[in-house]
Amino acid sequence: MTKLTPPFAHNPLRLAIALAATTLLLAGCGGGNSGSDSDDSDDDHAHEEIDSTGRLATYDAGAGALKVFEVDDGTLLETVPLAGEAPRLSHSPGYRYAVVIQREDDLVSFLDGGLYVEDHGDHMHEYAETPTMLSLTLNDRRPTHYSLGEDSGVVFFDGEDGVASSKVTALSDASLMDSTTLASLGRDNAMHGVAKLIGDQLFVTYRDPSITDTTLPAEVERYSFDGDSFSFETRYTEQCPLLHGAAANDHALAFGCGDGVLVIDLHDTTYPASKLDNPDSLAADSRIGTLAGHHAVEELVGIAGDQLYVIDAEASADPYRELTLGAGVGLVAQGFDVHGEVFYVLGDDGDLRLFHPGDNWALAHTITVTGALGEDAAAPSITTSAADDRLYLLDPNASTITEIDSHDGGIVRTLNLDFEASGLVWLGLADGDHSHDDHDH
Repeated sequence: MTKLTPPFAHNPLRLAIALAATTLLLAGCGGGNSGSDSDDSDDDHAHEEIDSTGRLATYDAGAGALKVFEVDDGTLLETVPLAGEAPRLSHSPGYRYAVVIQREDDLVSFLDGGLYVEDHGDHMHEYAETPTMLSLTLNDRRPTHYSLGEDSGVVFFDGEDGVASSKVTALSDASLMDSTTLASLGRDNAMHGVAKLIGDQLFVTYRDPSITDTTLPAEVERYSFDGDSFSFETRYTEQCPLLHGAAANDHALAFGCGDGVLVIDLHDTTYPASKLDNPDSLAADSRIGTLAGHHAVEELVGIAGDQLYVIDAEASADPYRELTLGAGVGLVAQGFDVHGEVFYVLGDDGDLRLFHPGDNWALAHTITVTGALGEDAAAPSITTSAADDRLYLLDPNASTITEIDSHDGGIVRTLNLDFEASGLVWLGLADGDHSHDDHDH
């Protein structure tokens, strides 16, 4: 059996418990590995727990399969064949399912990581079962952007001119449990677009038919969502030429434009829009084309090539602050940890930088996690745990996974793989106080 080495176990007791959890799969309330007993609790709604810090799913190019490992001890739980191209991997809003995107194959599929919670009336019961692929697949043209919200995720299918129009499909963990989606919205034509579902409002890109020199849209529409369907509300008059990328926090939603950033006020029930000009320090011929946000962080982050900008959307006079990585350092990957306490940035020098948004975006730690990444190097993948303060970095060039403590900036362990891996996603039971990083390709 394939394993990650060295072993994942932190101590013998945890290893014994974790091995029991992966060997004896839980099938019902009365069996399996329960970390608490409702008879011994004074709580009217007890919680029967398993002992697992999650699972990691990655893609084995040689085998043409997804592989799912137990984080605690490195056991290979399941190998799931996957035909077609190497996928991009993300997670469902509740972290139970891997969202497997194969753009050129016009395919989105879903892997049940096997860790989940059920409400049994008098108690909550956690389960650890064998990872399996759902029968549900989405087969619309060119799935590209996948964005996460608090309770839902949205896949934007770009479509293709003369072949298929764009389409938006929303999903949730509850819908995936029933092997279905929440709702879909067709667009009038093809575009390289993006959508964000925030509460009962869908914000989605619109491409005017007169735009023929690019597939990028230039406007945003808003639809209301009743749980089953979308209803048109408005098309914003504020223009956002060459629109690419979107992210939100608790009070603002932003879209990257060729000439700045379009901001929508989420506090105002009319959801008004305004425009921020590009920052003065922006490199020539550059633009903010990727954004990141977290509900617990006041600012958004805009990425323009190798430049990073902290964006205070409510500071109209001076909304931008540039974060510097060092002369000549290129950006490879970035994002928030699950609580929004850390913003991580991987540079092509092999260093992972951990910024603290709550401490005026101070650079708290710099950790060397890979060798220098040349032009021909494969880009590493980073995934965050929703159960503890951990980041996991897959270096496909060295076939290793590095576990990083995002709180103290230490490397916990480096794990060796015996196959050519790409893509990485953490799946498991969130600690109950989590949110979501915005994902854009």
